[in-house]
Amino acid sequence: MVIRLNMFNQNISIDSLLKQLGERLKEARLSRNESQELFAQRLGITRQSYSKMERGSPQAPIGNWLAASNILGRLENWNNILAESDNLFEQLERKTSQRQRAGGRRRLKR
Repeated sequence: MVIRLNMFNQNISIDSLLKQLGERLKEARLSRNESQELFAQRLGITRQSYSKMERGSPQAPIGNWLAASNILGRLENWNNILAESDNLFEQLERKTSQRQRAGGRRRLKR
């Protein structure tokens, strides 16, 4: 994918991020001295599907990533993914702004 994200004033492509995740997954698997075949069996997927994860394929289901993180003891690291920002000003604004309500029944003109 060619989409670019602006994170912390750095342009990061989705492809490069997925490849980094795949490399980290591979390093973690190798540090455990496990083959792709064995790790894939533990995940309940084929070796080919697991290989795609290590290569950073965007088609790898998020559930597979979560299961791999669980096996590696890193599931808690996912806790902050898509969490609300800690910007106190935004939190205050959300609390103080009134919710817009849908309009009531319209009165018929006579």
